[in-house]
Amino acid sequence: MIKLFRINFNKDIFIITIGNLIRIFLVIAYTRLMTYFLNYEELSKYYLIFSIYTFFSYIIIGSIGLYINRKTLEWAEDKTLIDALISLFKKLLIPITLAAFLIVFLYTIVVYNSVNYSIVICLLVGSLIIFKTSNETIYPIFNLLNLNYQYIRFLIIFNILNLALSSVFVSFFDVKFQYWMLGLITSNFLIAIMSWRSLNIHLKKSKKSNINYFEIFSFSSNIILGHTLIWFLTDGFRFIAEQKFNSYDLGILLLGLSLATQIFSIVDNILNQLLYPKYLDKISNSNFETRSEAFNSFLSKILPVVMSTAIFVFLSTNEVLKIIVDSSKLNKELIYIFKIGIGIEFLRILINILKQITISEYKTSKIVFPYILGVVLFLIGIFVIDNTLSDFPFLLLLSYSLITSLSLLSFNKIIKITFNYQKLIKLKLTLMPVFICLIFFNNTISFVLCGLFFSLVLYQFINKDFINETN
Repeated sequence: MIKLFRINFNKDIFIITIGNLIRIFLVIAYTRLMTYFLNYEELSKYYLIFSIYTFFSYIIIGSIGLYINRKTLEWAEDKTLIDALISLFKKLLIPITLAAFLIVFLYTIVVYNSVNYSIVICLLVGSLIIFKTSNETIYPIFNLLNLNYQYIRFLIIFNILNLALSSVFVSFFDVKFQYWMLGLITSNFLIAIMSWRSLNIHLKKSKKSNINYFEIFSFSSNIILGHTLIWFLTDGFRFIAEQKFNSYDLGILLLGLSLATQIFSIVDNILNQLLYPKYLDKISNSNFETRSEAFNSFLSKILPVVMSTAIFVFLSTNEVLKIIVDSSKLNKELIYIFKIGIGIEFLRILINILKQITISEYKTSKIVFPYILGVVLFLIGIFVIDNTLSDFPFLLLLSYSLITSLSLLSFNKIIKITFNYQKLIKLKLTLMPVFICLIFFNNTISFVLCGLFFSLVLYQFINKDFINETN
């Protein structure tokens, strides 16, 4: 434990924090270059193709991924992890990819009426499913096994490759979305190979696994239905928007919401890297009281950080967008949509935290009802309201609000949700000078100074809890 300027630096938190700071700079550079190279029409195509990929990755593979996360530590202890991953790759990922290729081809040939374009989309989606899924399954295992140096190393190398290869491909071939996406695919492929070799070296011996595929289906089936519904609000809405708006307006809508998603995905990722392995360890092979306590502790640590981040980003929207977006793409509509996206992302993370209750207690069927009503509200709004570029994201925000409210009411019956308000109030009071400064002095200098203070306060907030648990 290192102490500097009255701040305790835990080794794991320090490695993860520094690594993610580097990652943030690389993601900013990546986004700026993407918005520099690709016009709004190409951006809209990029996000639409990515939405097709997320249909399979989030709904099917992501649902199974929750089961894998739940079992990773158990498989590692039994020395069956390597064999289990190989088995899942052969028996699940490859068949899903082949099925996706066929489904996507049939869909795109009907919608776009072009065999060549359909094949391009199928190749992109299929490659993303195989390589991106493999990569995002393998290297996060190092984090779950508390091998954070290796985890951060692969995380940084991936972001460097992603930035470099995407830029090289559009410069060498053509400024089209498919070549930018090719950089993403290639970097995922390379890191998947590197991290797989490293994992094999670390685990060394591997026994034959005995995966219960019926248990996987039972665990994942309700999550798949729930994820299908929530995908409609995270990505599927883009296909409705494609019919309502021209390609320029569609690009503004998708860019604004995607930028908010990108920022909060990083925040969510960092918090999960720090807190999820300990939470997972606590709920594994434990009684109901221990699992309840673990969840409420998990919620009380994450929610104050996410809420504070949402307020900070909202108050400094103009400065944030100047940093992450090329100036040619900035306009009032993008700023407004980005602000709505902040609210959506805050609720999305809260919903995902609450969903952990159903996963912990194997009652995943409970997630379906709130999601159904949220999607129904969105669909009613689509047909009843004459949607404009500003109304559309607000309707998404209302749908997320309904899902959050219903999830709180429903999941509270499974595990009694008790939130530590003292932590939230204390953090808000500490950060109040930052928020006041951003309201009255919204410029680059105040943003940088407030950002540094804000980061240190959040770091100490997380670090303090981490140290208390360790002790």
